[in-house]
Amino acid sequence: MTSGPRNASFAQQRLIAFGLLFGVGAYSLVAAIVLQQNDGKGLQPDLPAELADVALMLGPAMLVAGLVLRLVMNRRAEALPADERASPRLQALLLPMGVLEAGALFGITVWMLSGKAVPSLVTALVLFAAMIAIVPLRDPDEGAR
Repeated sequence: MTSGPRNASFAQQRLIAFGLLFGVGAYSLVAAIVLQQNDGKGLQPDLPAELADVALMLGPAMLVAGLVLRLVMNRRAEALPADERASPRLQALLLPMGVLEAGALFGITVWMLSGKAVPSLVTALVLFAAMIAIVPLRDPDEGAR
């Protein structure tokens, strides 16, 4: 019998974040292989050009939303006592990464369908870089123990 919900350790949280990063990386690799096998032509070359515009507009919106969400949620988590921070910190990591991942996957999908790397793949790579940037490498509570 357990005494309540168990919080993910920092190592587990980082492992989950790396899993999300590898998912986006694997999908972009699959898209690149498909395009390479198709001689660089997209799966739907007659795709409306407006879809690339949507990727270009959606990318910065997702970037701002993800980073603001991370900032706000992380501040709330830091305000809590040390023994109550694990779950809010996990949320402050996963929810922004989910927002960034959605935009990145959309950009990669548009690239795979259209065969044009600009602007959709560029947008996806910026969002992927932001995902990498928000993954903590050290436990913020390490010195407090």
